[in-house]
Amino acid sequence: MRERFTSDLGVYALSGLFSLVVFVLALGILSQTLPGGLASRQLGGLVVGYLLFVGVYTTAWFIYTEIDSREEI
Repeated sequence: MRERFTSDLGVYALSGLFSLVVFVLALGILSQTLPGGLASRQLGGLVVGYLLFVGVYTTAWFIYTEIDSREEI
């Protein structure tokens, strides 16, 4: 089990999970501290931006696994 978290892909997965937790916490903090909270347009922009980030992150993850599978160690 520990190998799963210490491998390169495990680190990528934990980093992605961490970014999701930070994003959700940041949205919660922003909704409480901004005067009037987050408007739907602001929230939509943040969510779309985060989804673009996750898409690039996931693409990089798959590219890395493909490169790693082709290398002989």
